[in-house]
Amino acid sequence: MNTLKRILSCVIAILMVLSFVACAGETGKNDKPDKTKPTDTTAPLVNNSGIEYEEDDLPAGLNFNGEKVVVLSASVYDSDGKVDEGRKPEFTVEELTSDVINDSIYNRELYVEDRLGINIESYQVTHRDVNTEITKQLNSQDDIYDVFLYDSHTLSTYVFDNFLVDFYTVDYLNFDKPWWSSKFIKEAEIGDMLFEITGSLSLSLTRNIYAMYYNKTLAGAYSSTITELSDLYSLVENGEWTFDKFVELGGGIYEDINGNTIPDIDDEYGIAYSDYLPLDAIWSSFDINIFSRTDEGWFELDVNTDKLYIALDKVYKLIHDTKGSITSGKFSVSFSDIHKTFANGHVLFMPNMLGNIETTELRNMQDDYGILPFPKYDKAQKEYYSYSHDQYSAFCIPNTNENPDVAGAMLEAMASYAYRDTQPAYFDIALKGQYMTDAKSRHMLDLVVDGFMVDAAWIYLGTLANGYPPSFRYMIGEGKNSFASNHNKLSRNVDACLKLYKKDFDKMFNN
Repeated sequence: MNTLKRILSCVIAILMVLSFVACAGETGKNDKPDKTKPTDTTAPLVNNSGIEYEEDDLPAGLNFNGEKVVVLSASVYDSDGKVDEGRKPEFTVEELTSDVINDSIYNRELYVEDRLGINIESYQVTHRDVNTEITKQLNSQDDIYDVFLYDSHTLSTYVFDNFLVDFYTVDYLNFDKPWWSSKFIKEAEIGDMLFEITGSLSLSLTRNIYAMYYNKTLAGAYSSTITELSDLYSLVENGEWTFDKFVELGGGIYEDINGNTIPDIDDEYGIAYSDYLPLDAIWSSFDINIFSRTDEGWFELDVNTDKLYIALDKVYKLIHDTKGSITSGKFSVSFSDIHKTFANGHVLFMPNMLGNIETTELRNMQDDYGILPFPKYDKAQKEYYSYSHDQYSAFCIPNTNENPDVAGAMLEAMASYAYRDTQPAYFDIALKGQYMTDAKSRHMLDLVVDGFMVDAAWIYLGTLANGYPPSFRYMIGEGKNSFASNHNKLSRNVDACLKLYKKDFDKMFNN
């Protein structure tokens, strides 16, 4: 940390330490909390009732006497020094800017350093270079980086290199606390071990969640002939917001705006998929299971294929056989072109990640828009579930770290601060306060975030799952609908991978 940051940290420490000390009780300096696995009753990913002040149970007076913690993560800049639009700051920033999210991240680092007596060094490289750095450390076995912060499915590959620390052996972490995602942890566990974690400290986990955007102005205009468009929120609340209803309401809307008699990017549509990535959301939103656990606690492919094929057929017909829908692939246009078409007021429904709320196009959109959860599979499905695109960040500790407990204390302190301050700054102030124009959309946003679900197949996508779930998205993008043959072929590969990795895992950990 530079001198200016150190001076500012004194002020922050004085103001904030008091609140922690007041709530810390009489815990002794060397006392350590019990290391517990999370229960299924952990609070939601984001606490949407306002800022909560639940404290962590790190020992009062815990001090590591200036020990250094080096964190490797991806920069928001690409190799040319330009901002990577797909990356936003979530762990460290360089300076105060008066932006509530930026400044909370900045102050969090200062506070945790002073609270724990540590020096956090954040080493950022381009997105493509993170793996290179991790691999260097794996091969050299040097103690360079103490914590890795990167895409969850990428980090999970290093589990099978026997390179990551089991978080259940690390002191100071309490996974029953609401700043850790119990849903993710439950799926990420292998046997009695846990090698990566995520939660409030990962803003990308929230930013990458898919929701359904809708243009309120267009909904009002078409409501004279499609009456249900006049109150979409009630459809959601009444449990009637299903995929069939979504297609029924939007699939028939098409207007030849430019008058060239050919459907193209300049026309008006009921439904726009900016690219094919949102198709992955059906696994969560339709509650389609991929992996289950065997009696031994290992994974097995367990897909309701009848439901899957019906779901994929619905999506295929929407993408390829519905006049009122548009995708980037249909007209060979870019993701940003579809995004701009929605922002310009020519699309009724657009599935996209929550992070797109922060884009310039939507900030400057003239029409009002609202947020809805992804549609359910059918009315019998009780809840609305959400999918977060698999490039959200998780945290790992390499086993080259000679003192992982210090990293554990740092992560716990950072995550608890994120839960109380950074995430509310993003969710309640930025998303709800700045970008959502009505209370009902804010409630819909709560449903979207609280409905986050993940399957272990997404966490272990490149290893155990062998790329199985997104393969169907690729098929639909290529105009193929032989879903059963694709499943039959890939399921054999997945089964082979599961057996191979189990043998390796058992050998590594002497099970």
